[in-house]
Amino acid sequence: MHRVLPFVLLVLATTSTAKAEPPASSETVRAQETQAPTKVVINPLDLRWTFGNHEPVSMYRRIGRKSTGGIEGGALWLEDWHHWFDSEQCPAMMEQLELNILHSRFYKGMGWQFESKDFPRVKQFVENCHKHNIQVLAYVQFSTLYYETMLAEVPDLATWAAVDYEGHKQTYSRDYFRWRPCINTPDFEAYLQKVIRIALTEGDFDGIMFDNCMMPSCYCDRCTKLFREYLRQEPNPEARFGIPTVDHVVPPPAVPSHFGEIKDPIQQEWVRFRCQRMTALMKRLFEFSKSCKPSAIVTGNVVCIHSGSASHNYSLDASSLTDCFDLIFSQSGNEPGMNNGYLINRVRLMKLAEALHAPILALSDGDAGISGDAESKYVLNLMENAVFGGIPTDRTVMKPEPGDMVSHHLVEFRKPLLKRFIDTVHTERASFEAPSYAPVQVLYSADSVMFSEQAERSILNAEEILMRHHIPWGMLHSKASEGLEIPDDCQVLLVCNQACLSDGQVKTLIRFAKQGGHLIVTGASGDYDEWYRQRRENPLACLDNQPGVVRRLEADVPRVSAGGWTIKVKLPQDGGRRLRQDLDAIYQPAIRIQGPDTVLAEVKRHERGFFVHLLNYAKEPVAKGTRIKLRSDALASPQCRFALPMDGQAAKPLPVKQDGEGRLVVVVPEFKDYALVTLQTPEQ
Repeated sequence: MHRVLPFVLLVLATTSTAKAEPPASSETVRAQETQAPTKVVINPLDLRWTFGNHEPVSMYRRIGRKSTGGIEGGALWLEDWHHWFDSEQCPAMMEQLELNILHSRFYKGMGWQFESKDFPRVKQFVENCHKHNIQVLAYVQFSTLYYETMLAEVPDLATWAAVDYEGHKQTYSRDYFRWRPCINTPDFEAYLQKVIRIALTEGDFDGIMFDNCMMPSCYCDRCTKLFREYLRQEPNPEARFGIPTVDHVVPPPAVPSHFGEIKDPIQQEWVRFRCQRMTALMKRLFEFSKSCKPSAIVTGNVVCIHSGSASHNYSLDASSLTDCFDLIFSQSGNEPGMNNGYLINRVRLMKLAEALHAPILALSDGDAGISGDAESKYVLNLMENAVFGGIPTDRTVMKPEPGDMVSHHLVEFRKPLLKRFIDTVHTERASFEAPSYAPVQVLYSADSVMFSEQAERSILNAEEILMRHHIPWGMLHSKASEGLEIPDDCQVLLVCNQACLSDGQVKTLIRFAKQGGHLIVTGASGDYDEWYRQRRENPLACLDNQPGVVRRLEADVPRVSAGGWTIKVKLPQDGGRRLRQDLDAIYQPAIRIQGPDTVLAEVKRHERGFFVHLLNYAKEPVAKGTRIKLRSDALASPQCRFALPMDGQAAKPLPVKQDGEGRLVVVVPEFKDYALVTLQTPEQ
């Protein structure tokens, strides 16, 4: 039966519906010559994502330990849990909780010959989910070859494996029994296409979720050959690399996670080459999936998209991958809340995804109830997604207990909160769907972030200052190859130590400033071109006496806990005073918010005024006293409404007063987790 669920709409486009066969094994795998595939339009507010049991029994048994927040691999009741999951009881519980989309086990990388034994149960689970109006994406492991089982099916599997700089097989993390594949192996791509076709045509899945879309540097002969071919595209290698020929170039060693400043031209090209190969492969897999099932939702886990090191460590250029997926699946440890003075959040990821025009499922480890205080953060986890544009996620069913297969305590605790959240999204939908009000924007130069760790850290620092001081902000993404377009609603652009800017990007910044735009430029911005090559003079120096421009040679010093699963940034020692002074010198905002720096605000604009969403990241309630100030000319005779929808309290009016500076002021009452303030002119 054909199912049409309300939260997935298809863009009208022509797409081939023919079932394509895997490509023949060769050194060059070309994309199928089909028309552009249909992309699925997704409204995050209509989705409530959960997890099917996306690991097979054999995987749990092999690792022995706990995985994905679920169950111990050596548990004697492992099979019972899987059987409960596959029965109709689990999807019925998901429907009762109003969860409506998930990814579920299908292919883990152990070889289809071995894993196909589980296929009848998987198909039954998909059917049971569909009975309960739940869409199911097939989990397809991208980054693993379990050679202990797969060698029986693919005797030459060793030729598919990636090798490190010393020539040894690369393994997945500490799992020595999981080879990593080389993404440039045509047979590996053909094999993935085979399992994709089975999932979408025989398994009746609604889409594909590629897990662990990542690939460290591979130094096999194939990759070396392809890299040299890539380098030969450079017309003047001696001018670019200092050598007359690239015929004997060897791919450079992998850079560490804390990659520093990359100015070695061969190292730069090695990073770009790998990212381009990964993007091209994912694009072909996307197109192949759509050729099997045009309505398929295709996504892939590309770890933390707000990470420059992902390009070095995993061959991922997140900004180029948006054309490869219907939505971005970004996994990290950014469980929202306060942690030793750090305000942990996924706001950066969602702001970047918004700039990339890509829906995002931004996971955090806390979704499965792993951390000790995960339940106290449950509402915050849901509301952060709703407010900042992510897809709300709940892993209630992935918390098993030996006796009952699921934590009934967890279900009973979360069920009323989840229901209240869904009701809140419904009743206040207009406030969530309204466009973000982002007069201040942070330039995210993809080239700078790729080659300069200091550039990435400067962005993190600016974001932290803007968030902690409740300044409405957004991100402006730009790649040198695509140019820079500054939107009309950008009133102030922050260019924070962005070391790699092209001539075209610099010209756009100069034009923006000379046409009346406000600009704050710090650090090395303008000193170097997109390949981190130093210019004779900084072209942005022509703006030094331009009204509305602040340019200072000294970059703000960020306090960042480098690397790791979680983004940890603290305010600079001066609390961000210098950047705030720069802003005050050139910009008078329409709206100011004053409150604890453990509260994050998201301002959205509508025809008659502003929605102000307030999220509390501290465990203690926010006392009365947070103030929202409006410039007197921002709104005419505004009315104010205050709501605590997650606390079940009806909206009530708040007085709007005037302070000594002529600003309109609203004092926000006490709230616990979330508050919504609506400021608008009266209806005519």
